[in-house]
Amino acid sequence: MIKENNKIKFDYWKNYNKTFSLIKIIFKNKEFLIGFFISFFFIIISFFGNYFVPYNPNSINLNQAFLPPSLTHLFGTDYLGRDVFSRTIVGGTVSIEVGLVAGLLVIIIGSIIGILSGYYGGVVDILFQRIVDIILALPIIVFVLALLTIINSSTFTIILAVSFLSWPSLSRIVRAETLSLKEKEFILAEKLAGASGFHIIFKHLIPNEISSIIVYSGLAISNAILVQAALAYLGFSGSSVSWGFDLYMAQQYIMGGYWWMALFPGLAITLTALGFYLISEGLRKVTSGG
Repeated sequence: MIKENNKIKFDYWKNYNKTFSLIKIIFKNKEFLIGFFISFFFIIISFFGNYFVPYNPNSINLNQAFLPPSLTHLFGTDYLGRDVFSRTIVGGTVSIEVGLVAGLLVIIIGSIIGILSGYYGGVVDILFQRIVDIILALPIIVFVLALLTIINSSTFTIILAVSFLSWPSLSRIVRAETLSLKEKEFILAEKLAGASGFHIIFKHLIPNEISSIIVYSGLAISNAILVQAALAYLGFSGSSVSWGFDLYMAQQYIMGGYWWMALFPGLAITLTALGFYLISEGLRKVTSGG
């Protein structure tokens, strides 16, 4: 009994060391490291920016409209005299919130449907794949705009709409891996031993596909952030302070030489999406040995 306990303890530390070694390898990847710090930076400033911004991002002062970047206003002011720096710091809250939550929903829905479709096949596979084909055929921005117009443009609705239209791509990837894995000898042996589909899915399929799912997660979050920014640009931001909406308003004044109004929110959108994409790319290279 003592030996058994000791063995369990040894195995635990063995797995712990393997996990720690994998984390070290991941953080040695340049793409992942750069993406991690960019994403972490924007997550922190977006969710905690209200505590250290120099001005109220919604405070209007027409006497200070269109001021260029200076020590008083680091990113200048917009057409209503609002501080662009403060709005850029706080403006990512909705974008990142949508990106993280919608990305998580995409991973959950896409993984579940992909595994069920690939493992059970037959009618289940045909039904799910037809649904996937229909959703992939829909123009995402147009469909989401129609949905938001009918219902409302709240953050919750945007998250549901973006996640609903984004999971099919992941489900296709997971389905393909499931079709390959279910023909492996260890899966066939489990079936012959009388193991249930639930047991095989959770003990073998998910653990063997988790790396692909994690890799796709960064890409899903990046895409969700870009879609939210595009929706905000079209007026469906879900918040009074948003990078996409500020970018939309700034385009009207670019020809007048007020470049700073568009530069900083546009740069924030680009860097945040790039950060999560680099995380995904770094994880892909680590898991594939590239």
